[in-house]
Amino acid sequence: MKKSISLLFLFLSSLLMSQTKDTLSVGIYVDNIYDVDYIKSSFESIFYVWIKSEEELIKEDLVYDVSNFLDVDRMIDFKLLLQEHNRLGSKHHYLLKIQAKILTKMDVSKFPFDKQCLDYYIELNTHYKGDKIIQLDTKNSLIRPNFIDKWEVGIPQISVKSKEWNSDFGIINSDKKNVLDAINIQVPLERDCWNIYWKMFIVLFISFFLTVMSVFLPNKLSEEKLALIVGSLFTAIGNKYITESYLPISDSFNLSDKIHLVTFIFIALFSVYAISEQRFKLKDSLKIDFIVFLISTLIYFGIVVSITISYLN
Repeated sequence: MKKSISLLFLFLSSLLMSQTKDTLSVGIYVDNIYDVDYIKSSFESIFYVWIKSEEELIKEDLVYDVSNFLDVDRMIDFKLLLQEHNRLGSKHHYLLKIQAKILTKMDVSKFPFDKQCLDYYIELNTHYKGDKIIQLDTKNSLIRPNFIDKWEVGIPQISVKSKEWNSDFGIINSDKKNVLDAINIQVPLERDCWNIYWKMFIVLFISFFLTVMSVFLPNKLSEEKLALIVGSLFTAIGNKYITESYLPISDSFNLSDKIHLVTFIFIALFSVYAISEQRFKLKDSLKIDFIVFLISTLIYFGIVVSITISYLN
């Protein structure tokens, strides 16, 4: 009988403790997104974070110490623009406005047809997972930036997740296993890809056009013909250099690499063709020149179109 009463007492105690867990209402408002950097795999953002609770989360003298409040994962630069702590009866309201530079994965293999997704991971440092009940303030949260440069925001997603660290960092109570509640925000970005595509490759296509037009020069102007081809080659190389300056170094071939490589091969073939005409003293033939021009142009742009289509999402 005593054992039954003790078990009942423990059950009621645990039930009462579970019911007395504090509920944290967490909201996010992304104000601005800017400086999306492919080279450094980072972006900068200004956003608000607020938490409503019936329990004082941190000591009054630590309210303005953001390290005791939350942590933005993969953050490499930080500035606190606004901080507030309001209390009405038993309810506490914490508000922070943060400017942060955050690392994020950038997949540029399909540039400029790539679709990026900015990933915010805001860890709540005031407790471990399970200590409190986390609710999203979906009514007031907004992931539609007032300003975002060169991009448009798709359909964002915000959810409560957990962040588990691989180390307990020497904490005495290691049973917690360093699993924290976190708010995860995913902001997909979209843009007009074709404008960037033509800006990237229009000069390259012109260089190819000048190369293929060299076949119409008479063989007696072999020096001028080779000069036109070599000039087109340097133009293509310059275009490649400018394009690469916007992207990080990669160990795989992207869209720009493949189209430039195809162009370099065609320019090399036309230089061999021009040398062969001079070496074997071939007679001028407008008909043959036109056939070479037409077939080469069709093959080149057929290859370019097929490569481009393969990179479309």
